[in-house]
Amino acid sequence: MALLEINHVDISYGKTLTVSDCSLTLNEGEICSIVGESGSGKTTVIRAVMGLLPGGGRVSAGDILFEGESLLAYDQKKWRSLRGHEISMIFQDSGAMMNQTRKIGNTFVEYIRTHENISKQEAWKKGTEMLERMRLPDGDRIMHSYPFQLSGGMRQRVGIAMGMTYQPKLLLADEPTSALDVTTQAQIVRQMMELRDEYGTSIILVTHDLGVAAYMGDKIVVMKNGKIEDQGDRDHMLHETENPYTQLLLDAVPSLGGKRYV
Repeated sequence: MALLEINHVDISYGKTLTVSDCSLTLNEGEICSIVGESGSGKTTVIRAVMGLLPGGGRVSAGDILFEGESLLAYDQKKWRSLRGHEISMIFQDSGAMMNQTRKIGNTFVEYIRTHENISKQEAWKKGTEMLERMRLPDGDRIMHSYPFQLSGGMRQRVGIAMGMTYQPKLLLADEPTSALDVTTQAQIVRQMMELRDEYGTSIILVTHDLGVAAYMGDKIVVMKNGKIEDQGDRDHMLHETENPYTQLLLDAVPSLGGKRYV
C-alpha cells in the first residue's frame, strides 16, 4: 500500500478551479519533486495534503489517502494528532513563519508541548537536542535567540528540526531552499536526503529549481496552469520524456562548459 495517494483531485477557491485532476502516488522512503512555474499549483497541492488550504480553499473533487485513510474525512481532533506526528511541513522561509518577538526556544517548547504532555524543561532539552541533530552548533544559544538573529540557512534548519521532532512519515517541503545562497542550499538539500536515509521519511519537495528536483527526487512531477503536465521517475523525466513543456524546462537549466548538470 502506498503511503500517500492523491486521486483525481480538484482544488477550488469559491467557484474558481485552481488545480484540476491531480493524481500522484508516494511510497515509503520515496522523494517526489513537484516542479513548475509560479502559480502552477504546486504549493496548493501540498497544502491540501496538510489540510491547510487558505481563504476558503477546498478539495472539490477526488480524494487524498494517507496510509489508506481519506484525509478529507478528518475532523480537527484527528488533524491535530496527525500534523507534526505523521505529517510535517517546512516552508520557504521558516523564520518568517515564526513570531519575531518570541525566542526560538519559546516557540519550540510550545510546539512540543502541544504534541506531548511533558514539562517545559523536558521540552526545552528535547528542542535543543533536535537543533543539534540538525547540525546547529550550541543548540541552547539558538533556543535563546530570536528568528531575526539567525541567518536564512539557520532558520531553515530550525524549521526542519521542528518538523522532524516526531520523525514523521511524510515531510512536505515548500521551496525550502529558494531563499538561500547556493552553498547553504546544498547543505539543506543534503540534510533532507539524510533524513530520508536515517528515518525513512517520505518527502514531497515543491521547487521551481529543476536541478534540485532532479538531484533529490526519485520521481518528478511537472505542473502547469493547475494541472499535471508530465510525471515519471527521474531517469525517464531527464532522458526519455517527449513532453514539450518538460523539454522547455530542461533546456532552461544552465550548462557549464557545454554540460548540463541534471
